[in-house]
Amino acid sequence: MDYIVKTFGKSIIKISEEDFRNIGGKSSGMVYTRDGRSFNLSSVDSIIPESDYALEKANDNNGVLYNGQAVVKKFGVWYIDDGSFEIRVDPAYHPEVAHNKVLSPMEYENYLALPEEEKIKRLPVVDKL
Repeated sequence: MDYIVKTFGKSIIKISEEDFRNIGGKSSGMVYTRDGRSFNLSSVDSIIPESDYALEKANDNNGVLYNGQAVVKKFGVWYIDDGSFEIRVDPAYHPEVAHNKVLSPMEYENYLALPEEEKIKRLPVVDKL
């Protein structure tokens, strides 16, 4: 079973069960995962099983556009996540919004790790106007 580390800075880090066990009873200090990532335990908000995160994500209204812009969904409309809910994301410019395929923060982290060719394949297609 894998685990999800959620930080106070809203980063999402996926770790293996072995990495989770290696954390043990530590409450501070740097943690280095097998895949080369690292994080400071003092910045961790919570660590939950990946299955729980999947359930949490189903009700989550936070996302990241393919260009890295954080967005939030309110009453079925995506807005730029600046706390104001004033800047709507235009589906004509962001097909991931039009197709309701906005990435979660964890999905975006995984997207960034892909080779460029694979990233291009995963980009949503812009509908013809």
